[in-house]
Amino acid sequence: AFELYTIDELVNFRSSATPTTTGGVTAEKQTWKNAVIGAGGFVPGIVFNPTQKGLCYLRTDIGGLYRLNTADDSWIPLTDYAGDADWHDWGIDAVATDPVQPNNVYVAVGLYTNSWDPNNGNILKSTDQGNTWTKYNLPFKVGGNMPGRGMGERLAIDPNNNSILYFGARSGNGLWKSTNAGASWAKVTAFPDPGTYIPDPSDSSGYNSDIVGLTWVTFDPSLKTSSGTSRIFVGVASLNKANIYQTVNGGSTWTALPTFNNTLIPHKGILSPSEGVLYVTFANGAGPYDGSAGRVGKYNIAAGTWTDITPAQAIADNSYGFGGLAVDLQKPGTLMVAALNEWWPDANIYRSLNGGTTWSPLW
Repeated sequence: AFELYTIDELVNFRSSATPTTTGGVTAEKQTWKNAVIGAGGFVPGIVFNPTQKGLCYLRTDIGGLYRLNTADDSWIPLTDYAGDADWHDWGIDAVATDPVQPNNVYVAVGLYTNSWDPNNGNILKSTDQGNTWTKYNLPFKVGGNMPGRGMGERLAIDPNNNSILYFGARSGNGLWKSTNAGASWAKVTAFPDPGTYIPDPSDSSGYNSDIVGLTWVTFDPSLKTSSGTSRIFVGVASLNKANIYQTVNGGSTWTALPTFNNTLIPHKGILSPSEGVLYVTFANGAGPYDGSAGRVGKYNIAAGTWTDITPAQAIADNSYGFGGLAVDLQKPGTLMVAALNEWWPDANIYRSLNGGTTWSPLW
């Protein structure tokens, strides 16, 4: 036999703390929680806090933000507040975890920079590791599901003054700075290049015909003043010209680094302070679905020179770029890079224990 229930009865059935009787049937007490989903959508970035062990965030292109649960290595959803009315917030284009106050985390949200998303982007700030959020408005769009979403991180916190944040925007909007912990933002007018690379100028939808913009922001905490970090590096999606810039005076002026390879775009840039070097992955497309060539570069900050440390196997394959980059700050010289747009036989990951002199493939 079957029993029919009204909506009110089902709600009562779901939320009641004690068993209820409806139509002669006693309902058991129910406990409701999120179902475990092992995968879903694209994961463009995983970011660890540099000071609190185990504090790690995972961003997705259309599925929100997650924090690592160190008790069981599961992922805690942090933006499930966003329903259909807040679908704009599903797209996470960048995340920054505070090295000074680890409870603070910031994300740049917005799904598309073309007409598909009518709203400008936002910066979300949490002071409790993502359990609750405050939303601040940006005067331009953010594209968590746009081309180049694997680049980054575009959002960064000054480790010597955590009230200062920088955000590298898309669509030719340039570099932006906050001096009040994300509450308001101003354009860095001295920054010289908002980016020129467009994946497909003929795309009438605007999806592939928008400017990819700035790709990452990296602080060098060793050079500082009482007001914050002086040296900052910024990657730009531009070809046939210099595309990595640095400031040594906290953003007042910017100069281009020597060009590593002007046919390639810098996807990620990570500093290794003890080595005094900046590691950078490059590809000739924005990703995730383009990129047929790439390199891995190592910039010596004191000498102002580049070394090409691309894995020999990748040079021999000559068919994909590089996107993913991880640097072990506890073991200087240990780093890993991931192939971009390698489809056969499978995407590879390379590991070096000597600063890129030699590499071992993961498989």
